[in-house]
Amino acid sequence: MSSKKYYKNLDLIRVIALFAILLYHLKLLKGGFLAVPIFFVLSAYLSVKSLFKNDKVSLKEYYKKLFFRIYLPLIIVIFISIGAISFFSNIIWLNLKPETNSVILGLNNFWQLSINLDYFKKQISSPFMHMWYISILIQFDLILPFLFIGLKKLKEKFNALTSCITITSLSIIMTIYFYFMYQNVSIMNIYYNTFTRVFSLLFGASLGFIHEYYNNKVYKSLNKNKNISYIYLVILVLLFVFVDYKSIFMPLSMILTTLITCRLIDYSIYMESKNLSIFDKIIKFISKISYEVYLVQYPIIFIFQYININRTISILLIIALVFIVSFIINIGLDKNSKLMKLIFPILLLFTIYGFYIYFITEDHTKEMNDLKLELSKNEEIIKQKQEEYKNNLKKDEDDLFKVLASISDNEDNLKEYVSNLSIVGVGDSVMLGAINNLYSAFKNGYFDAKISRTAWVVNSILIDLKNNNMLGDIIVLNLGANGDCDEKCKNEILETCDNREIFWLNTTNDIKINETLLNFSNNHDNVHLIDWKNISNGHSEYFISDGIHLTEKGKEAYTNTIYNEIYNFYLNKYETEKETILNKYEESINNKITFYGNDILLNDFDYLKDNFSDSNFNIKKDYNYNTLINDIKTSKENNTITKRVVIALDNSINLSLDEYKNIIESFNDSKVYIISFNDIKCESNENLTVIDLSSKLNYNENFMPDKIHLNNLGNEIFNELLIQYLK
Repeated sequence: MSSKKYYKNLDLIRVIALFAILLYHLKLLKGGFLAVPIFFVLSAYLSVKSLFKNDKVSLKEYYKKLFFRIYLPLIIVIFISIGAISFFSNIIWLNLKPETNSVILGLNNFWQLSINLDYFKKQISSPFMHMWYISILIQFDLILPFLFIGLKKLKEKFNALTSCITITSLSIIMTIYFYFMYQNVSIMNIYYNTFTRVFSLLFGASLGFIHEYYNNKVYKSLNKNKNISYIYLVILVLLFVFVDYKSIFMPLSMILTTLITCRLIDYSIYMESKNLSIFDKIIKFISKISYEVYLVQYPIIFIFQYININRTISILLIIALVFIVSFIINIGLDKNSKLMKLIFPILLLFTIYGFYIYFITEDHTKEMNDLKLELSKNEEIIKQKQEEYKNNLKKDEDDLFKVLASISDNEDNLKEYVSNLSIVGVGDSVMLGAINNLYSAFKNGYFDAKISRTAWVVNSILIDLKNNNMLGDIIVLNLGANGDCDEKCKNEILETCDNREIFWLNTTNDIKINETLLNFSNNHDNVHLIDWKNISNGHSEYFISDGIHLTEKGKEAYTNTIYNEIYNFYLNKYETEKETILNKYEESINNKITFYGNDILLNDFDYLKDNFSDSNFNIKKDYNYNTLINDIKTSKENNTITKRVVIALDNSINLSLDEYKNIIESFNDSKVYIISFNDIKCESNENLTVIDLSSKLNYNENFMPDKIHLNNLGNEIFNELLIQYLK
């Protein structure tokens, strides 16, 4: 290609691709990333055509040109960007040193793969995320002379066709490899990997060889109708507009873009121009600074993330600055420009300052990698803890139902149980009269009753029974009608019974004794007064004429009264036991805590799992409002939300006041604790406690270098707050 010839459509293709990528980086064109293969094809094509200008390849001259054309602008942009970013105190760029090293060494694409950077993420986490393309370009340009020399030797040994078929076959093979890998590995591995992207470069190189060897023989008749080129341009634009990285057509679109670019180059070399319109001159100018435009756009976009201005104004300023800065750098490196001597020293000064910042910047790679490993380990533990929590919750419920079922079974069998109790009864003639009824009601009972017996002799009887291992589970006493004993005597009876349950019947003939028995029973939990006086009151049919001793009906009623009192005692005992178990279970449920949070909890999980071991942990690194709401909904469906809920989010997520209110309203039956680094303007109340960590932590003393994760001292303060509010 003669140096005097100007192919304006080659510049047009380059400019279209340039704007597609710029608009993609500005989040305005979802398929703009598809323009990268256009640059690959053009770059390789023009490099091959340049190598053909000389009969012999001079590696020294080639790499010298490569340095000034590609590497020098790259170095200047790198260090000027670092210097500019250093003026923004709110920008945290932890990977400054390792990332810059990877760009300088031409290995940025592999570095981004190693740390799992996502080029398609909405948030721009680095000013050099676009440098993966430059690294692939540098890697290819380094080996291109050797590939070129090898292919020329094939032509010399065989013929031009062999050389063209070889490079074209290699292009097709690498295209197949790209498509195969797309089906089997992650999207970023495909996008960043040199071996999956090289097919576009190889097609560009193939086209260079074909044009050199067959330009006048084959292509001339194929490329006469220039209108077809406009159809190709329309197809490209449609791909940029409609195909995003998630589309199933993404790999085919990249291949199609590569092939269309080859065809557009075919048409472009037959559209050389000497007389340029104003539009042509503008395109030529933009094309001239296109490399610088690509280099500077991402750093500028990255910085503007941290400048709080209107989105539309921000975009307009970014575009203006991108072209102004690109023009200045281009002029400063252009030997033919009169302004070079003025601008280059300024560029050099800013570059040196940026290098100084780069040199003194501390490398936190090891520290942050250690944190990353720790967080990954904690993520695995959280998965286990979540499963344990579900299993323990199910086990607690199952155990509760088993205990309650056991108590219910005992209730169902209570009558039989009471009938078979080992009861010891000691009484006077009233009990003696009902002795047959008592033995009939209590099959395993033992009754010692005697006429005219007083309460004074009871203890000696009980001692004898105890010494003979005959003192049963329940003691029934019916004494007092013939004389009561004093407090000391009753306490001796109590001591002999060893906390056994004592059922003591009062009398029908002495109100004073009954009052004494009532007071005694009120003072001792295991003494139960059977109020025979009131139960039998009005039932003259129970007694003979003295109103004390029993008729047959009275004996039956007397026995039933004793039986019912013992039965109700055990029934109440079971009810109390059930209530106690249910209260204990409810208390344990009420004391459980559900945690929702991101890295602030993940980083502190060793402490959390030890001090809040029975809690429900919902912790994710990438929580946002929608994922948090979805997880809360899932927790509700699974019935795993507790009566106390903690929401702890670090400053990597910024929820609005309305979003916080919606989250709080999701827990209408729970006490909610909001722990935040940002003042959310929610007032604490009975069901809501807001804990603002920003007022309690210092960014220089309590945070790790990324100003997001807490260091050990910060975690200690955080844990003290958890204890204060939750324990």
